[in-house]
Amino acid sequence: MKKIGMALVAGVFLFGLGGCSQYLAIETDDENLLRQAIAAAQEAKAANQQANDAAARAEAAATRAESAATRADGSARAAANSAAQADSAAQKATKAFEMTLQK
Repeated sequence: MKKIGMALVAGVFLFGLGGCSQYLAIETDDENLLRQAIAAAQEAKAANQQANDAAARAEAAATRAESAATRADGSARAAANSAAQADSAAQKATKAFEMTLQK
C-alpha cells in the first residue's frame, strides 16, 4: 500500500511537472544571457583576485619602504653622532696644539 501511495504521488508530481515544462524550459536568449552573466561573474572574480594581488604587492612595497626609511634614519643619526665626535676630537686637537704653542 505504501509503495502504491508513493507511486501515485510520484506520478502526480511527474504529471504536474510535465504540465509545467513549458515554463521550466530555458529559452535560447535566456540561456545566452545566463552564460554571459556567468562569464561576467568569472571575469569579475579574476579582476578581484588581480586587485587583491596588487594590493598585497603594494603593501609589501610599503613595508620595505618603511624599513628602508627606518634604516636611513638610523644611518643619519649615526652620521650625526660621528660628526659630533669628530668635532669634539678637532676641538681637543686644537686645544692641545694651542697648549703646545704656549710652551
